[in-house]
Amino acid sequence: MPEDHSAPAGSAPRDCSFTIFIPTYNRAHILPQALESVERLTTRDFEVLIVDDGSTDRTRELVQTWSANASFPIRYIWQENQGMHASHNTAIANARGRLFMRLDSDDMILPEALERIKTHWDAIPDDRKPEFAGVAGMCLNEDGSVSGDRYPEDVIDSDYLEIFTRCRMNGERRECLRTEVLREFPFPRIDGERRLRSTLILRRMAHRYKIRFTNELLQINRHAAGGITANRFKYRMLYPKGQRLFYLEEITLNDRYTRLRRLLRQHRQYVRYSLHSGIGVGRQAAEVKHRLVWLGALPAGALHWLRDRTRLRWWNRI
Repeated sequence: MPEDHSAPAGSAPRDCSFTIFIPTYNRAHILPQALESVERLTTRDFEVLIVDDGSTDRTRELVQTWSANASFPIRYIWQENQGMHASHNTAIANARGRLFMRLDSDDMILPEALERIKTHWDAIPDDRKPEFAGVAGMCLNEDGSVSGDRYPEDVIDSDYLEIFTRCRMNGERRECLRTEVLREFPFPRIDGERRLRSTLILRRMAHRYKIRFTNELLQINRHAAGGITANRFKYRMLYPKGQRLFYLEEITLNDRYTRLRRLLRQHRQYVRYSLHSGIGVGRQAAEVKHRLVWLGALPAGALHWLRDRTRLRWWNRI
């Protein structure tokens, strides 16, 4: 069970506008940078909720020191190592903020980020707010450049499926979403899996809720050497069932948003990760919705699977 070692600076609010969720695992060497960026925020209507996914370094002691001196409330929850998606579920279950935003332990939030999010959220008419999950914005790379292309308009009301048909969604984005909505869409639990794609729940959410997409700059993203982004292939091979689930939903639930060429690519990935998960062609044939597209994707998907296995053998010899 997760252990809540709350150590707030002053009195932690039982209710506030924002929860800033910081997931961490053996990041004591870099976590202070994220907390320093929080200290520079221009509002104090928030809490910081750190979920430690089984760290064995000095993360606990670091957070205790910060909690004693920070000008904002910090709550710390330690749990056995289960992966980012499990940390997210723990944070959502314990969040006190009405809006919820993730700040990775190697990233930095920009000083006016929460104020800008609140401005956009407040601009949505009260009678329409139930339609919306929250507000999204842009990120900066470490060199100060914008990550990916900006939206063609400064404000677009859409959802996380339809928005891809309206503009390029390359680069990194960050969402600040209603906590009560996120509680409707927890990450699924898959035996043995410690890594699921973060966009899985956003795409599930898109069938019921809109997001206000904006060109506001919210965070500076860094990719530490030991992080998930820097080791993408490793994590995908260690935990293929989460990848398989993502692509299964893309080709069965979200397919109406996808053109044929992209649908073919998604089927190839589905075949690839199904084979890595021990799911043969018989079960695949029973699951897919577009049988002819799947048949066309089957050879390339199987070839990709074989290439992965070759790469893994080489990797394991290093």
